Amino acid sequence: MSLSILTAVSLNGMITPAHGATGESLIPLLETPRRVLEWKWRIRRRAHAVLAGTGTVLVDNPSLTSQSAPRARPPVRVTLDREGKIPRHYRFLDGSARTLVGVCETTPREYLDFLASRGIEPVVAGETCIELPRLIAGLAERGLSDLIVEGGGTLNRALLREGLVDTVYLMLFAAVLDSGSVNLFADGGPLVRFRLESCERIGDFMLSRYGVVR
Repeated sequence: MSLSILTAVSLNGMITPAHGATGESLIPLLETPRRVLEWKWRIRRRAHAVLAGTGTVLVDNPSLTSQSAPRARPPVRVTLDREGKIPRHYRFLDGSARTLVGVCETTPREYLDFLASRGIEPVVAGETCIELPRLIAGLAERGLSDLIVEGGGTLNRALLREGLVDTVYLMLFAAVLDSGSVNLFADGGPLVRFRLESCERIGDFMLSRYGVVR
């Protein structure tokens, strides 16, 4: 199993301009070069699936199907939603691409029935809460053993805390954002060391790959 975090981040470690704002809103503000976006899409296309956290889906309403090369297969989409919080009309649940949702044994039956009606696959990963190791193992059992995470700071930190992260792809942009917005790794946790494996400059962006030191 390979799990990588893919994210853009400011000089002060923020990934959104403000709480409740989308990271995608920064693209025009930063005059992001096409080559930077293509670097991101290329990494996404290599993976078996893209995992977005519940909060990211609620704020961004992403489709994850449009930002890819022409005629490329859409990525498999994965999220977590044990309570059925994601609105039924959201693009993530539109059935336009293979989609899996991490749930638990107490997830409402009505929500599970809705997922089934859209052809969305539930992955039971706990009794009353979603256990990330069980979710990742469940995805691997379904042939999704190379995962890209495009989530928020809470999910990123939880994955790191569980020892599930192998690689971090960072798009560092030359700006400082509100320190009260979303941090790349929210909350607390133990020291985790990384090794810089590659680095490329495109304009004012630094595109880097870091591997976790085991």
